[in-house]
Amino acid sequence: MMIWPVRQLGRILSDLSKTLVAAERIREVLTQEPETDPPEALYPEIKGEICFDRVNFSYGDNHVLRDISFTLKPGETLAILGATGSGKSSLVHLLSRLYDLGEKDGVIRIDGIDIRKISRTHLRRNIGLCLQEPFLFSKTISENLLLTEERGVLSQPEKMADLQNAAETACVHETIKGFADGYNTVIGERGVTLSGGQKQRIAITRMLAGKTPVMIFDDSLSAVDTETDSKIRTALRRRVKDAAVFIISHRISSLMQADKILVLKNGAIEDIGSHEELIKRENTYKRIFEMQAAGLEE
Repeated sequence: MMIWPVRQLGRILSDLSKTLVAAERIREVLTQEPETDPPEALYPEIKGEICFDRVNFSYGDNHVLRDISFTLKPGETLAILGATGSGKSSLVHLLSRLYDLGEKDGVIRIDGIDIRKISRTHLRRNIGLCLQEPFLFSKTISENLLLTEERGVLSQPEKMADLQNAAETACVHETIKGFADGYNTVIGERGVTLSGGQKQRIAITRMLAGKTPVMIFDDSLSAVDTETDSKIRTALRRRVKDAAVFIISHRISSLMQADKILVLKNGAIEDIGSHEELIKRENTYKRIFEMQAAGLEE
């Protein structure tokens, strides 16, 4: 009579410790100040001309970005290369105002307008962000792909046709059709029923379906094999030819066809230029290119 209650008490104590940790995380979320826009916030038509002007950023005393300046026009692709912790993701998160710049930390402009004057909601609706580890909900694939759309859009044939075209660009259409229920297949929380590469390609499809004028690929092809990576990049160039595109990757093969390649080192720009220009200089880019080329040959 005593053994089972004592064992159950052990389980309760174990669950209690987990509950305390979870409750603290929930408290942190609930105590955050909600984001608000000033009454004079702007809602301009965004075409995608981006300018970073002497941007600096830090997490407390940890300086992440130092004096970053570059421009990107609609239809151009900027690739970003750098070691872990060099500030690659922080740079693109500043663009979507997931972090805000201080008044003395430089300016980021879209189409000549300081992004701090643009409504956050409007800005983020015009910037597609695809992360290395995307979040997928326990819904059907089509519902995950159309999260930002209004209800009832799934019944529109033209929308589903456009969605399938985006999936073909991401080289995942045939994979989805191979599932028992196709686009109506229910996937588990965080996409646990899918492989890493399938999750990334579905996330890319979701972003492409939004047709935003600015698109950010934050190491979003890291779980995809090299051959599929090449196919996706070729299809992307045809589909997003009018968008300003950011690509973050550690693979030189994923970056070399970009219009500009920005090399970050310790939060500062070490070099910037096209692939042909960078491999002529003695720099980090050339060393990484030679190392990866040698590895591919072997």
